[in-house]
Amino acid sequence: MSADIFVIEPQWIVQAPHLRCTLKRALALQATQNVWSSTEHINNAVAMAYGDQLPDSGRWELTRSQIRTLKIAIEWRRTKRAASDKKTAPDVLEHWTQIEDEVIAAYRAVSNEAGLYWI
Repeated sequence: MSADIFVIEPQWIVQAPHLRCTLKRALALQATQNVWSSTEHINNAVAMAYGDQLPDSGRWELTRSQIRTLKIAIEWRRTKRAASDKKTAPDVLEHWTQIEDEVIAAYRAVSNEAGLYWI
């Protein structure tokens, strides 16, 4: 496997749909909220939200750019956390948070590996 490909393995079936939904919400509001600042991330988001790059089961093989796209969307969603998220069953919310934290941890690792120290 290429050093430029990073693997994330979701553990719960609710995790991939959650991240695809997060990407779709961010894309829907991109024009008014400017979630991403580059076309590269918007293209990544479209591909991951509507393509087969975030399957419900199995491993995700993502590029550094895709991981950054997900990280930005996750942070955006966390700041905009809807009231409906707070009404979500605690175990489902826990699984969502788990995959979000895993993506952010992967981004930190990728950044540190590239010599970009992330705080």
